[in-house]
Amino acid sequence: MAKQQQHRPAPQSQQRKTAPAPVRRPAEKKESIFSVGSKELIFGRQNFIMMGTGLALVLVGLAIMSGGAMPDPNKWEPERIYSPMRITLAPILMVAGFVMVAVGIFKKNTEATSNDTEA
Repeated sequence: MAKQQQHRPAPQSQQRKTAPAPVRRPAEKKESIFSVGSKELIFGRQNFIMMGTGLALVLVGLAIMSGGAMPDPNKWEPERIYSPMRITLAPILMVAGFVMVAVGIFKKNTEATSNDTEA
């Protein structure tokens, strides 16, 4: 009697693997410098401009507040130390800069919302 051969599946290393179908992605939207791959950044161009302007105001305020060196370190000149630029203008500029940065952070990005409505 001839032995009947039983059909055994081939080992996994010898089985033919089929590649999955490629994933079709929707057509790319308008490329923006504020997009990373397919994701939009949280902040748009206006946000970065506002935050940069606020940072510049803070730095200008700090520079004005620090002032310069005394011409003669042995002589006390209160009109230089307590000048209106140092005690009034500089803090106002710094507070305005901090407010500008906060507004830039909390301002809604109009570019991302306009792209969402187009899709």
